[in-house]
Amino acid sequence: MANILITEFMDSKQVERLSLEHNVRYEPELYLDSKALLDKSVNVNALIVRNKTKVDKELLEAIGDLKVVGRLGVGLDNIDISYCKEKKLPVVIAEGANAKSVSEYVMMGLLTLFRGTMSSTESILKGKWDRSGHIGSEISGKTLGIVGIGTIGRIVAENARIMGMNLIGNDIEISDDDDLWGSMNIECCSFEDLVHRADAITLHVPLNQETHNLFGEEEFKKMQKGSFIINTSRGGIVNEVDLLKYLKNGHLGGAMLDVFENEPIKDSTLFSGLENLILTPHIAGLTVESNVRVSQTISDKVLDFLISGEKE
Repeated sequence: MANILITEFMDSKQVERLSLEHNVRYEPELYLDSKALLDKSVNVNALIVRNKTKVDKELLEAIGDLKVVGRLGVGLDNIDISYCKEKKLPVVIAEGANAKSVSEYVMMGLLTLFRGTMSSTESILKGKWDRSGHIGSEISGKTLGIVGIGTIGRIVAENARIMGMNLIGNDIEISDDDDLWGSMNIECCSFEDLVHRADAITLHVPLNQETHNLFGEEEFKKMQKGSFIINTSRGGIVNEVDLLKYLKNGHLGGAMLDVFENEPIKDSTLFSGLENLILTPHIAGLTVESNVRVSQTISDKVLDFLISGEKE
C-alpha cells in the first residue's frame, strides 16, 4: 500500500477510488504553505498536483522514496523536469483530457471579441440603448492564426472551420510538408506571416525559453489593426505590458487572457479600464466535465504505475 499526497483539488470520486487501495492524504490547499508541503511530503510514494504546487528540487529531495508525479493537466512549468529526468522519476500528465474545454473557451472568446459584447451589460445598466455602438463582426470569413497545432490547436481548428473561418497555422514541431496541414485545411505559414495576416490569433504552445515573450512589442506592432489575441497557454508567452500598450492605443481590437505572468495577478490596476480586454482566472481547461476526465486519467496512470512500476 503506497502513500499518495494530493496537493490541489481533484474530483472527489477519484480521491475515493485512490483511497480504496492506498493511503491518501488529500489537502487541496497545501500548495499555499511551502513549509507544510515539505513536512507532509516525507515518505510519499506518489505526488499528485495541478499547476500551483512548486515541484522543485528541494521538494523532490525531501520526499525521498517518490515513485511517480501525477500532473492534473498538461503544463509542466511548475515541475523541475530536468531533475526528474536526472533521477529517472516519471511524470504523468492528462494529455487531451481538458482539450475540449479549452477549445470551447477559445471559441467563446472569438465570438465575444468579434461581436464586441464585453461592455454591453454595463452600458444597458447605465440606461443606455446603444445599438450602433455595439455592432460587431461575424467570425465567418475571418482568418484565424493558430500558434501550436497540438491536441487543443487541432480541436480549435475543427471548431473554427465549422464556423466558416479561414485557418493559418504555425508549429515548429510540424514540418511544412506534413500531411496534417492539408488534412485539416490549415495553411502552414511562417510565424511572421501568421502575425501579419491573422484577424485573430490563439496561442497553444508550452512556456519555455523559446516561447517566453513570444508576443511582445514587435509582434503586436505587426498584427493587423483591430485584430484580436487569445492566450490560454501560459503567462509569460505574452508580454503583458506591451499588450496593454497596444490595446490602449487602439491598434489591437481586443484580447482575452486566461493566464498571466504572475498568478494571482499582483497589480490588478494594470489591467483596469480596458473595455476590450477579457480576463479569467486560468479556467479555460477547467469545467465540471474536464475535471472528471483529468482526474480519472491521472488516477489510472498513477495506479497503474504503482502496480507495475512502469510508465505507460
